Amino acid sequence: MTKRHKVLLYTIDDVSDYARECARSLGAQDQLELVSRTHEVFSSPTAEELDGVEAVLGEFMPVRGAEVDVMADAGVRLVASMSIGINHVDVAGLAARGVTVSNCPGYCAEDVALHAVALMLDLMRQVTMSNRDVLAGNWNPRFGREMRRPARQTCGLVFFGNIARKVVPLVKALGMDVLVWAPTKSAEELAAAGCRKAESLDELLATSDVVSLHCPLIPMTERLIGARELALMKPTALLINTARGAVVDEDALADALEAGAIAGAGLDVLTEERDVAYQRLPKCPNCIVTPHTAYVTREASEALVSMSMKSVCELLLDGCEPEYVVRP
Repeated sequence: MTKRHKVLLYTIDDVSDYARECARSLGAQDQLELVSRTHEVFSSPTAEELDGVEAVLGEFMPVRGAEVDVMADAGVRLVASMSIGINHVDVAGLAARGVTVSNCPGYCAEDVALHAVALMLDLMRQVTMSNRDVLAGNWNPRFGREMRRPARQTCGLVFFGNIARKVVPLVKALGMDVLVWAPTKSAEELAAAGCRKAESLDELLATSDVVSLHCPLIPMTERLIGARELALMKPTALLINTARGAVVDEDALADALEAGAIAGAGLDVLTEERDVAYQRLPKCPNCIVTPHTAYVTREASEALVSMSMKSVCELLLDGCEPEYVVRP
């Protein structure tokens, strides 16, 4: 009898039906035993839930500290993180215990790019802000600051991965010039994508009318945008963050918004996303905050499952390193 490999689907919503469909499409339905456990955001499975499990598909599932040993001691061979960023996973610690990590690069690039541009346009046209004013009982067509068309304005992209590349044709369709700060990209490569290269972050900040952040959260990007960097931006400039909250010094950003040092900010991420009731940024009238929803579409959700299931089959059934492996 063919051995069945136990796979834990540790997700916010039950994805077992689509995971089984993916297994069938990969010809693996008879070799995998899929067990679904829905959970609260930012929780991890217990040793009991991992009993006999060889692979875990984890959504909003941190694996750090003691959680590394819980996974390894249970015999887990693969942590398939249903995400692009893996700052919530100790990849090196898992590797030291013989556990492979995979992720889902680019699964929601189109969706996040659309959301970033939606935040830009909302701020440019003051849609949310003027709607708040109407809800307060006012009717002022000339509400707020003077508005300008996006044509001939400069959109500055910080880093140039899959999402930033998807932003380019959207903003160019609005007539915007695109400037990119990406230390690993050459001027020739950026020119081929229709962009100009900024030689430094400072140059990009001082030149751009909209600054959109698309960098991973790594040591060099933590609090990349602080008080000094915000002071370089134009007072009419907008800041968009669909990357990670900790890329921005949020107190410094709140200070800049409250002082009118920049015109506005659109954020889909915060450093602390579990309790926003007492945070400053959601209360700033010239700041729009959405609840980490940029990636949410049916197509992206399906891609998360299918890419993760592909990694499961590659490691457990084919005995090879997954295409989407994350190296320490």
